[in-house]
Amino acid sequence: MLSHCANSQCLKPFLRLREGRLFLVETQNVAKQGGAPPSPRDRKPPQRVEHFWLCDRCASVWTLIQNGTRGIALVPLAQSAVAASELPEKSCSKVTCS
Repeated sequence: MLSHCANSQCLKPFLRLREGRLFLVETQNVAKQGGAPPSPRDRKPPQRVEHFWLCDRCASVWTLIQNGTRGIALVPLAQSAVAASELPEKSCSKVTCS
């Protein structure tokens, strides 16, 4: 359950969906280590959806991006396109917002 803005410097509580910006981030569940490598015919690993929210004030300046090595990162809107293009394609998963 969301409780506050994803910006760690902001303490605004999450109260309504119509305020701010909600991010739905798909992440893969960690597969068990060991055994044979997965076959191309195997099913895709199950996806897990995590929710992040930026309040109106933070969403006007910041956005969230995902990098497989750093997790979710808060980046300025002006740099988000550059930051996303610098990430390796395989380390990113889908980030959608509503």
